[in-house]
Amino acid sequence: MIDSGSDSSIVSENVAKHLGLKIDKKKIHRLNGVASKSHSLGTVDSVPVTIEDGENRDTIPDEFSVVPTEYDDNGKELSLFILGTQ
Repeated sequence: MIDSGSDSSIVSENVAKHLGLKIDKKKIHRLNGVASKSHSLGTVDSVPVTIEDGENRDTIPDEFSVVPTEYDDNGKELSLFILGTQ
């Protein structure tokens, strides 16, 4: 998902682990939302993000804040991947 109002990119811990991304647990970010505030578990740096429109393609590195994995009512992991634009 692309969030044009987001100041940062966010990924859930389960997605980061599935992609084999190294989480820097020393680099923590405070995350503020509309109705809540929390802290990240850490950060993953230089994640290659590719954007394509059918004709053009560009890959850029981005930094992602890692947040805890959430679960649905049946205990199934929910995956989160938000690409901020600012």
